Amino acid sequence: MDFLPDSEIVNLKYQLAQQIKASIHRAASSKNSNTPFLESCIDTLVDEIAELKIELSKLSLNLSNIQNQKNNHSPSYSKIQDSSPLESTNNDSKLIEFPIQLNSEYLQNVDNFYYPETSGDDSSYIWMGPENKASIELPVKMVRPIKLILKDVKFITDATKESLKIFIDGDPLELNLVEQEDGYTITAIWFPLGNRMKNKFTVDICVKESVGVQDIYPETSDTRKLCLALREIEIQDNYVEHVNT
Repeated sequence: MDFLPDSEIVNLKYQLAQQIKASIHRAASSKNSNTPFLESCIDTLVDEIAELKIELSKLSLNLSNIQNQKNNHSPSYSKIQDSSPLESTNNDSKLIEFPIQLNSEYLQNVDNFYYPETSGDDSSYIWMGPENKASIELPVKMVRPIKLILKDVKFITDATKESLKIFIDGDPLELNLVEQEDGYTITAIWFPLGNRMKNKFTVDICVKESVGVQDIYPETSDTRKLCLALREIEIQDNYVEHVNT
């Protein structure tokens, strides 16, 4: 079997170790027991857990490759088509053609999104609301590091922007917000763990609360409660980028 390249294993181990260590430190932050001995125990635990997760990730990747090879010889198997980024193909796992692009027309079928709207330059966007959370379930098996990109994001208030949290399969993501002319571009990296051999994964977009448009603009007839608007969600393969770093 061809396992992950050594450079990718080292990089994944480092990333996982940092995430686990940060979680442990947050959990212990309210206690007064941060002695050098505790620090040493934490480092040892982090290394051991990271080693285990890397081995599981390698196994997951190889099992997926074997399954993909089998599916490539099956007449019932097909790739994800551009016309429908998440087209079902019986009960088989699907090869993933990156990037996966979820535009406003797709997102309107997800709970807690309104209908698409058109801006002055004829580009389409969509508002999230009236609840404060939207869950996007994607029926594809994800075994490689990915980059999540939210494009042209606008927030109903600054407080909404500050409260934004995004999770993939329950894992909180570290968000990078870059302000541009048409709104914010938000990016995040996610590393799937090898012990999650599922044929789907879920992206949760959360804010503290939705806000009534009339609470901000009393003169408007718009009675909706909104959180944020965006043009598209794109999911890219981040494997090569991390191998080369």
